[in-house]
Amino acid sequence: MESRLLRVDLTTGELKSEVIPHSIFERWIGGSGINNWIMWEHFLTHDINCDPRGPDNIFVFGVGPLAGTGAGSGIKGRITFKSPCYNMFGDSAGGGKFPYMLRFTAFEYIAITGKSPKPVYLRICNNEVSLEDASHLWGKDTLQTHTMLREELGTYPSKVHTLSISQAGENQVGIASVVSDALRIHARCGGGAVMGSKNLKAIAVQGNGGLPIAMPDEMLAWSDDFRQKIDSNEAVYGFKRRGTLGAVEMYQHIGSHFWRNNQGNMFRGGEITSDNWVNKYHKYSEVCSSDCFIACDAKYKIDGTESEAAKKYIGESFRRPEYLTTGSAAGALDVRDWAEVAHWGKITNDYGIDNQDLSCAISFLMELKQRKLITDQDVVELFGREQSLEWGNMDDIEACLHSIVFQKDLFGKLFGDGPYLGAIRYSELKGQNFMKYATYGKGGASFTEEMRPFPTWMNNMAVASRGADHLKGIGLIEKFQRKDLSKIYFDGRTEAADLTVPTLKGASTALIENQVALLNSYGVCLFHWMLDPAGYTPQDYYGKAYAAATGIDRTPDELMLDGARICNLEKAFNSRIGMRREHDTVCERWMWEPTEEGMYPGSVAADMFNPVLDEYYEWRGWDKESGLQTRKSLEACGLDDVAEVLAQEGSLAK
Repeated sequence: MESRLLRVDLTTGELKSEVIPHSIFERWIGGSGINNWIMWEHFLTHDINCDPRGPDNIFVFGVGPLAGTGAGSGIKGRITFKSPCYNMFGDSAGGGKFPYMLRFTAFEYIAITGKSPKPVYLRICNNEVSLEDASHLWGKDTLQTHTMLREELGTYPSKVHTLSISQAGENQVGIASVVSDALRIHARCGGGAVMGSKNLKAIAVQGNGGLPIAMPDEMLAWSDDFRQKIDSNEAVYGFKRRGTLGAVEMYQHIGSHFWRNNQGNMFRGGEITSDNWVNKYHKYSEVCSSDCFIACDAKYKIDGTESEAAKKYIGESFRRPEYLTTGSAAGALDVRDWAEVAHWGKITNDYGIDNQDLSCAISFLMELKQRKLITDQDVVELFGREQSLEWGNMDDIEACLHSIVFQKDLFGKLFGDGPYLGAIRYSELKGQNFMKYATYGKGGASFTEEMRPFPTWMNNMAVASRGADHLKGIGLIEKFQRKDLSKIYFDGRTEAADLTVPTLKGASTALIENQVALLNSYGVCLFHWMLDPAGYTPQDYYGKAYAAATGIDRTPDELMLDGARICNLEKAFNSRIGMRREHDTVCERWMWEPTEEGMYPGSVAADMFNPVLDEYYEWRGWDKESGLQTRKSLEACGLDDVAEVLAQEGSLAK
């Protein structure tokens, strides 16, 4: 297994192709694992404490070896960089057709450094690469950019597929995202700001090459078996129809939503409490990528008869909102009309901005207004105009979005890096402490689900390498009360599914992080695995597909060690910039303020937080007092070289 890396120096304009040898795949699997390695190597020769918006930061795109092979497991590409909004390790996954189209060119990985003196886009057409003028694209949103590039570059040797930023990225808004084909968003950690800081508007790819498969017969056999498993899985039909939107009703039942800045955990307002949107607005289904046996994506088109609010959006069509789009709108902002929830999903995508951090920044300010902690005059000072800041008022919400995207007023400038830094800045400006109303976890990243009754999910918010996040350690054991999975993961023990005890919650995070690291490195979608976590195991079942694609045949134990190695490299990056145990934490509201509704009233994170975190460190082999890695834990993962770097910089536990 070999691959090719395209290195782009935007300062000099140099474009250079390099071979990624087989040995790198043996150590880092592919996808996010190789992305992490590229960034780690870069920051051995560049200042890791550099300004994330400066030319020394790196922007890496990569896609794993199962993507585009016909495996049927979906495709996810990954961007990796130092985060400008959290100032730590940053990465984000996205689907669509861009990742596999890149594989059909001569390249699978792109590493971009420096800063162009003028706006450019990177064009890759099979093995031909160039930097093109993007002045005509500057000032455009992601849909306009994608459309213009398609018209400009034609359809040979294939249609154009793009990664692009909007005006938010151009303005280096910290929570700006990167969007694939104007449809699929790499939302987290501020990758759009990194591209904008480099004057890189887009990457456009066209290709019609083939993919090398080490064992084609075995790959086809695995794909056929996977298709049969998917077709016989009863959970698949519901997921095809609803995607993650199917969580709405279940979360309403258990109290796991994030209502009005997490003052509550249940949606209000009739229809929004169910997923009836599927029946009312759903027009047709489609696949996220051309290599998915589920096809959980869908499109809506509003005709104006669905509700009074829908009349504002007649003719609007976009992807059906998934759960977190819904959680940020119907939850954090209390938007109660599905047409407006769908519109929120479209505008945050078109403007390329993270709806988690954006909604929590807006809901923070709405709560201050609700509690009369700020006055009408304070609002005028923030926006330069009167604004009601009423819950669920879509005009207000959209105005706040424009403030941040275009950096047009004080609110936009204060909260462009998300709710945590925004709350700090606003507290300092007003001489008051408003931090109890800011919702965030590690790094200041926010997330719009109720966490307090769920110790494993709360631990994920505190320890994820890219800041508060569910996907790094996502699992069904705890929130879904899956004692069957707990028994499989932990030799017959059921405590991981028991919300009343801290036991095995930190262990769950550690083990599932390793599994997710493998899936992210294979280049596949997580949700196929989540439909049967015990049947489609990343280290065993998916491992066979990886062996067929690459020729690298590992035992399940060896692959789990590979997953641990990938997680440890992300941890080491953050240790180098000074992150310790005290940074593995969550906000005051989650830690100390009890829930008042749902199935678990009275819950606070503090009840189990420290025992769960201790257990997580124990399972990782890290020092509980400092939160740092030990030499022994790193050497066990084959990271002796990383241990030496950390030791030299004083970032290794003594």
